[in-house]
Amino acid sequence: MFRKVSHIFVLFLVAAVVLVACTQGQGEQLATQAAGTVESAATVAGPTIESALTEVSATVESAATEVAPTVEAVATEVAGGGGEEEAMVSNSLNGIEACEVAADGPLAGVDPSGQSIVWWHNHSGSREEQLIPLVQRFSDENACGITVEPQNQGSYDDIRDKFNASINAGDLPAALIVGYQNDQAFYQLNQGLVDLDAYVSDPAWGLTAEDQADFYASFFNQSIHPVFDNQRLGFPPNRSMEVLFYNQTWLEELGFDGPPETPEEFREMACAGAEANGDGTGGYILRDDASAVASWTYAFGGDVLTEDGTGYVYNSDATVDALLFLKQLYDDGCAYFLPADVGFPNPEFAARRGIFAQGSSSGIPFYAGDVATAAEEAGREPDEWGVAAIPHTTPDPVQNIYGGDIMITANTPEQQLAGWIFIKWFTLPEIQAEWDIISGYFPTRQETNEFLGDYVDENPQWGQARDLLPYSYYEPQLISYTGVRDAAQAAFNEIMQLPAGASRDDVKAILDELTETANELEAELMSEVGG
Repeated sequence: MFRKVSHIFVLFLVAAVVLVACTQGQGEQLATQAAGTVESAATVAGPTIESALTEVSATVESAATEVAPTVEAVATEVAGGGGEEEAMVSNSLNGIEACEVAADGPLAGVDPSGQSIVWWHNHSGSREEQLIPLVQRFSDENACGITVEPQNQGSYDDIRDKFNASINAGDLPAALIVGYQNDQAFYQLNQGLVDLDAYVSDPAWGLTAEDQADFYASFFNQSIHPVFDNQRLGFPPNRSMEVLFYNQTWLEELGFDGPPETPEEFREMACAGAEANGDGTGGYILRDDASAVASWTYAFGGDVLTEDGTGYVYNSDATVDALLFLKQLYDDGCAYFLPADVGFPNPEFAARRGIFAQGSSSGIPFYAGDVATAAEEAGREPDEWGVAAIPHTTPDPVQNIYGGDIMITANTPEQQLAGWIFIKWFTLPEIQAEWDIISGYFPTRQETNEFLGDYVDENPQWGQARDLLPYSYYEPQLISYTGVRDAAQAAFNEIMQLPAGASRDDVKAILDELTETANELEAELMSEVGG
């Protein structure tokens, strides 16, 4: 039921980049760029490396003298001080050294050379500041001379509004946009997106079977839409995960070795935290949104989607049992809602007003900051804390993952192919690793983990959550899910406000109504598709 988820090579590439750098007067800049891509170029360069060394060796010897300190420093940074030899990669476009127009296949005759495309994204602040030069590297290096202009357009809702405005005005939107899977369904009502399966499987421009298998299956398949004839309407550059935050120091003080695995262990620990505080806090800080409802449903062995993925089922035994469990935890004073004037749970967690909290892995840096601040203000050492799977009744965890995809809009064939070439580059393991470090997101393919060693060592909680990626599952990608999320949150709160001792039937009645409302909304919106 679940959709689970030798040294001479380096010397050659650095030498070649040094030669170009000296010629163009950009030694330090290009050497730095080279360091980011040095690690798997040998795969492509290997067959020609012997002759290439002969051609450039005389010039490289003198050029290297000029920029050797820079190259040495950058190479040291790439190596991370470790002794393991890593794979190398081509800095052109995923192993394609020449921009050769396909002679056959679905993309025969389409020439992406020289295309300039725009990417509407939602990244701001330091993420955007570091994303811009990363994308510029693609524009500078790719074999087809494609240039990509990343533009921050605000939230996913803002991007959707701008997309609609472009269509209504008869203009073509940006070639690339980002959004959730339910956004994809919305766009495809008007055939606004390209089915990416043709690009993924194209013999000239597509992904090899090995590359496809490298993506976590649940991420790779998340944008396949059953209600749109199983079209692949997006591609996954990154993901976040719903996790349980726990205070390890406090757990040990209360006599526990570590975080819970089962709901029963979770209850015992949460109630112990609440008893220790004795003021209504200390236990589990309740999270009431639709992602929490889905996460607990998955942890109890169920789903909020029908088996064929075209409708909702919020009234299964798993959802009823999960929310009844949380209701009883709340009634017993072992769980509590955040005060109205507190926006996020991390300050409460850091101040020991909750031994457990729940939320997105993207919040890990904020938890780290608040834990350190709380310790400093209290004049003590910071508590040790971590992240774990949602307590589950299943043999293995079932973790709710989410994240926006990159989509290619219905545009000219040349723009579409250029967009796909960029997506391939952006999801290369070593490029994806750079983006993960910039953004704090998780990788969507397994090989990326080979480039994240130092980052994981320096961010152990991120590493804990990353290790749960093989257990990933995902929320509905139905067009109605934005509205349904609001209804699911309202239903959760209605259940929590039932009188103490409410029965299973009381909980199920609310979830029956939620299921009916959700499916009615889906039917209403899908009627615009004509069936």
